[in-house]
Amino acid sequence: MKRKREDAAAAADGEIPAAAARMASSSSSSSSWGAICDDVVRNIFARLPARDAVASMALSRHHRRLIASPEFARLHCRHGAPLPRPHIAYVATAVVATHRDMFGRVKSLEQWAEQRAKHGFGTGAFACQSSYDDPEQDRSWTYHGFHVAGDGRRRGTDPMRVLARQKRNDQNYVGTCNGVVLLAGKGEAEDDDPSIGLLLNPAVAGDEMKVSLDCSSPDKRTNYHISGLGYGPRTRTYKLLARKHEFVLNLKVYPNGRKTRGRVSGQPLYIDRADELVVYSLGTAAEQQPRTVLAGLDNDKIPGRSLYMDGAVYLLNADKGTVLAFDVDDEAITPIDLPCERVVVEGGGEPRSHAKSDLMEMSGRVCVATADGGDETRYAIWLLMGDRRWERRCAFRNDYLSSAAKVAGVWDCGSGLLILLQSGDEISIVIHDDVTQEVSHLDAPPNASPEESDYRICWGYKPTLVSPASIIGDGELSQHEQQRRDLAAYVLAALKPAKELDRRMGQHAALRTVCFMEFLVRIMQKLPSLLHHGITDLDRFY
Repeated sequence: MKRKREDAAAAADGEIPAAAARMASSSSSSSSWGAICDDVVRNIFARLPARDAVASMALSRHHRRLIASPEFARLHCRHGAPLPRPHIAYVATAVVATHRDMFGRVKSLEQWAEQRAKHGFGTGAFACQSSYDDPEQDRSWTYHGFHVAGDGRRRGTDPMRVLARQKRNDQNYVGTCNGVVLLAGKGEAEDDDPSIGLLLNPAVAGDEMKVSLDCSSPDKRTNYHISGLGYGPRTRTYKLLARKHEFVLNLKVYPNGRKTRGRVSGQPLYIDRADELVVYSLGTAAEQQPRTVLAGLDNDKIPGRSLYMDGAVYLLNADKGTVLAFDVDDEAITPIDLPCERVVVEGGGEPRSHAKSDLMEMSGRVCVATADGGDETRYAIWLLMGDRRWERRCAFRNDYLSSAAKVAGVWDCGSGLLILLQSGDEISIVIHDDVTQEVSHLDAPPNASPEESDYRICWGYKPTLVSPASIIGDGELSQHEQQRRDLAAYVLAALKPAKELDRRMGQHAALRTVCFMEFLVRIMQKLPSLLHHGITDLDRFY
């Protein structure tokens, strides 16, 4: 009140500038007490879940610029909140046939029936005898939906992101690194190029980038199959790991080891042979040619899926019985022998691979399942420790499925493990009690059991704000490119209802897989407290 009277007297005496200066200084002093520096704001938002950090961009333009910066993406990648446990991050896959495709099939059958009738043949069972194989009429497409079961969302059946909606899209899940998912072709068709990959972040909508290893030889006898994505924390560089394939003569090998140039009866003249493992840098450090990091693969069947953890990409070489650990920064490969012995073949044949799973992740470590002691009916779960030594987590006998069954997933539930066995379309759930070493079995629900090809679990996934554009070095778009994208967005907005229809059809086709994953998470949430109080008897209520 005293200051107000002084200001009023100063104004009456004509000292308005002095009073105004005092009021301005008081205002700036109060605003300085309420302001928070950008470093503090950045560190606060960096510890939020990815979706909450993205939602915070709506606070102001300043917050949007702050959160969208590459520095904040790197900070959030280190400090961002992990997904709640238990959870399952996976890609659900389903082949969807459009209505036009169904119409083409029906029309083809009608034409076939008319031709049969013209020549005097019966058409009563034409639906069982005819076949439809017209690639021009086939408009089916592959749905890839990224889902996270158990992430606390109210509508668990909705995908976090539809990864691909293109027609005739037959890309496979390869791996994930720093929240970015990599898809690549399988190389089984002419338009299915395994050297072209798709990078996308399910937590950031509308950001997809293609990557390509266009380094094939002029004679088309060399191609590359993308097998992994990794990040070097010291060099801050993302790199692709790929298998180099060459078309070589299919030589006939005699028992004495001699080879001839004669064509093998019933086999093609040339075969696609895996020869080397190469690495390719992305972003500003990209080079024109991949570098060889491992030669002499000898056509080893290394799968097109990998696991990234703590600056290293892990690949499973089941033919050699090893795990290949690729250090992204040093570009060095260390082979790690799988535990246990290979499976001995009766009659003196060459021992078979004893790997019973792809590479998985459990408790932040690389995990794999093998045949225990060379016995294909006994399975062992192993964890790779920090000194590259294997530690056995548990062992159990598979009395539920055939010996060809694979361990599709394993999750630590405190003092117990939930193990998912799968052989084709058959599923069995095994629960291992770490305290009593007892093994319980639970049948899968018959109305919600996906096939082996219907999903790929994304081991090691963590939601981040890393942009695929920043990985390949296209973070800043030119004005011309931005104009082209704005024009495309304006025109293609008219197709949004059709895309939403495709999205709903894909979700409907993958509904069994989504429900099954949520079913598994609910079992994990009740372990181990209710292990002996109803969990193992659930199948009697199906």
